[in-house]
Amino acid sequence: MSTHRHGGKRWPLHPRPEPGEALSSWLERTARLYGMSVAVLLRHNLGSASALLGDAEAASLDWDPPTAVLTALGERTGVPPGELRRMTMAGWVPWLTDTLDAGDHRQAVFDTYVRQDSVLLAPGEAGCNTAQRFRTWRGPWLPAHPLRRVCPECAKDPQRGTALMWRLPIMTGCATHACRLEPERDVNLAAHGLAPLIPASVDPLVVELDRRTHEGVTTGMVTLPGRAVHVGVWFRLLRTLLDEVSMSLSRVGVRSRLTLERVWQATGRPVRAGLTVWRPYEQLDWPLQEAMLHAAAVALRLAADRRIAPRGTLGSALAEPPHERVYDGDDPRPRMAVPDLTTAVDAWLATARTGPEPAGHLLRLLTAFDPSPANFAKQLHFLISQAGIPAEFLRPERLSQ
Repeated sequence: MSTHRHGGKRWPLHPRPEPGEALSSWLERTARLYGMSVAVLLRHNLGSASALLGDAEAASLDWDPPTAVLTALGERTGVPPGELRRMTMAGWVPWLTDTLDAGDHRQAVFDTYVRQDSVLLAPGEAGCNTAQRFRTWRGPWLPAHPLRRVCPECAKDPQRGTALMWRLPIMTGCATHACRLEPERDVNLAAHGLAPLIPASVDPLVVELDRRTHEGVTTGMVTLPGRAVHVGVWFRLLRTLLDEVSMSLSRVGVRSRLTLERVWQATGRPVRAGLTVWRPYEQLDWPLQEAMLHAAAVALRLAADRRIAPRGTLGSALAEPPHERVYDGDDPRPRMAVPDLTTAVDAWLATARTGPEPAGHLLRLLTAFDPSPANFAKQLHFLISQAGIPAEFLRPERLSQ
């Protein structure tokens, strides 16, 4: 092992984190290379930082591990602490959520994150709901109960990691294999032949939704039909949309009611998936959350196809802007050929030689854009000495008439 310049010894084996991977998943893959558990790896190999972890479970590292632990891991693996921080929920504040624990500010956090903007509904149409009374509600996307879900197909490859976003009720399936995420315990039992598990496919529209979230997590941007948005905007847009599709039809206007009915009809599920009393999305059981994600995915497709018309502040991102006709401009005037121009000038001069009136008109034309005495004298000299117009036709007393 080589000694790091800060005093920590570099671990000889340390796989690179995958894009979007959870910190606990990466540590499990690393510990597996040494034939030990994550707890043993961290308890004895992080120097003084090991004492900060205590008996914490590996999954808890995905939330907000001590900075000293991330620094020590960076010294031993060469992965920058900032990259390790992004493998935790704390590293996604404020893009994913404004805080990891809303505490006594639950209502303000809910109103700002979920109700400040709108997607399908008109601005302000959602009204108010009291999130403050749900004491276990910690904030947007943060589950009331821990989620440990994995992809059955990814689990077959020990080199594959577990995505951080699979810890949250924000994705239904694996963006790579398009199969449903399953409880980690069930996948482990199936891997040991103790219980059969057949990977279940996910609705194509939900797969599209999951892939957008995966795109945002791995690239920082999400490509929508209307425009590309920052992943922080995407998280808020999706959470607001989930709130809107869970809303009672009786509290919205006629246009929005028809929109929500059309969305739920396209899902093949009952309106609100049977939800009778409003609760924040994070307080719903997973089957209801899954239904809401399905409705959100359908709404995005209907909006992209212009079968519904989003009226919210973020609605313009869901569909390509209509093609506006651009004025073609006036037909270009035909250019006068040089012989034609010469003929026309000769005709004007010939007419001016016939009398005082046409001569005066031509002089006024030549001085219209520059009536200064100098230009007047210049044009008068040209008409008399070069154009052959009689001087008496251009006498001042005649021009003033």
